[in-house]
Amino acid sequence: MRNRDLVIFEELFFNYHGRLVLFANKFLGDMQVSRDLVQDAFFALWEKADQLEINQSPKAYLYQAVKNSCLNYNRHLSIKQSAEAEIQNKISKLEKQVYKNSDSPYYSLIELELEEKINEVIESMPDKCREVFKLSRFENLKNKEIAKKLNISVKTVEKHISKALFILRCNLADYLGVLLMVLITKL
Repeated sequence: MRNRDLVIFEELFFNYHGRLVLFANKFLGDMQVSRDLVQDAFFALWEKADQLEINQSPKAYLYQAVKNSCLNYNRHLSIKQSAEAEIQNKISKLEKQVYKNSDSPYYSLIELELEEKINEVIESMPDKCREVFKLSRFENLKNKEIAKKLNISVKTVEKHISKALFILRCNLADYLGVLLMVLITKL
């Protein structure tokens, strides 16, 4: 290898590349990363051939180099994931603090946006459904009172309210976390 003999290098590559990829994959569980690390090991062997002191066989050297690369990769991945989790945790804590602080302008914007979305969904409801829902929720009328006022049955009122709540649930599913935080801080 000291002379960078291409024939010897090709022989090493074709004899061990596939096995080394499978070996690396046992550590990593990611075939593409395994291929990349094995490729890097062969590249390093070629680049540093005249500088390397290989006391064991080239096969043993390659396996050790790939193993070390896999361990380093896993260590790096673990540190990266840990840092990402820590950052995400800090962001979540900050968001919760903002949500809990009802004096915050950000909180007011969230509350305003949520209110606009709720009104938008209510206005998109079918006419009778919207009318029944508004009488129930905003004017605090009981089902019997709504039925009498609109000259419909109590069962029909219940059906309209159920439909309105279903429409709200479907359209506000993405806002559920925000909605809960707004409601909790109001209590």
